[in-house]
Amino acid sequence: MDINNKAIRKNTAFIATVYNEADTIRPFLESLAGQSVLPAEIVIVDGGSTDGTVKIIKSCFRDFSLPVRVNIIQEEAGISRGRNIAIKAARSEVICVSDAGCILDRDWLGTLASNAGPDTVAGGYSAALANSFLERCLASAVVVLPHQVKEDRFMPSSRNVCFYKSAWERVGGYPQNLDFGEDMKFNFFLKNQGYRIKFVPRAVVRWLMRTSLSSIFKQFFRYAKGDALGRMYTYRHGLRIGSAAVFLAFLTLIFTVSWWFLLPLALLLLVYSRPAFFRVGYVFEGRRCCKKAAAIMLLPFLLAYIDLAKLCGYFYGLAIRRRI
Repeated sequence: MDINNKAIRKNTAFIATVYNEADTIRPFLESLAGQSVLPAEIVIVDGGSTDGTVKIIKSCFRDFSLPVRVNIIQEEAGISRGRNIAIKAARSEVICVSDAGCILDRDWLGTLASNAGPDTVAGGYSAALANSFLERCLASAVVVLPHQVKEDRFMPSSRNVCFYKSAWERVGGYPQNLDFGEDMKFNFFLKNQGYRIKFVPRAVVRWLMRTSLSSIFKQFFRYAKGDALGRMYTYRHGLRIGSAAVFLAFLTLIFTVSWWFLLPLALLLLVYSRPAFFRVGYVFEGRRCCKKAAAIMLLPFLLAYIDLAKLCGYFYGLAIRRRI
């Protein structure tokens, strides 16, 4: 990897927080070191890893011999506080953010940073990194394709975002009272202060899909819990609660009145799953038709499972919020 001859983008920092990422940190840092344009500095905050993550990070940077400032901070901190610590420690004005467990496309940093400005937040496209059948089904269920992104509603994940440090300071940083959903709340802070959020589809980060049903449930439970605590997406969760009530009503009619109510329920499930069905061809490109057919059959159940996790997480978050 020829690093020393690469261009360095002045006044630009890359920041990330990590916690027990021994299995994913090396590919992540290799993709960072492989950028066509390097940041002037890298700041990584470790939240108290116990699996040797920090040792691997230091080994990677020794191997890469990056011609940039590298700052590794070890402090027991959640992701919001960790990001705030990293940004505060950065000397640069332009801040690029991503997460371990991701792979950055070669031109990611240069493309994203060139689209950010004093009043503009740039967010890239987060593509799925999926290998197993379940991972590809999950990608079909939840990862929108670039042309499906609605730019007027786009809210970037902090696995793929760039903003000015002055903007971060103005809104008070990432909300440290949230463990999950903190990046969406940060986006709302920025929008409320008049910052423009720009979608940059050519800035691609590929993020690992969850590998088991239990980890999928936990992931979306936590996201919805963060929404409840952060008072975000109330309308969206209201629709989900209403949809669950309709589903339960149909089940009651099926078991108490007539099995014919299965027909409208099946039609509703097809409409509900339609966007995910369209993504199967893209996610399973080059795979056998039998796998695509199996994915289409599984998707309605997977989507319902994800919505169940979100409902549980949202109600749990509401209960915690009332106690607080």
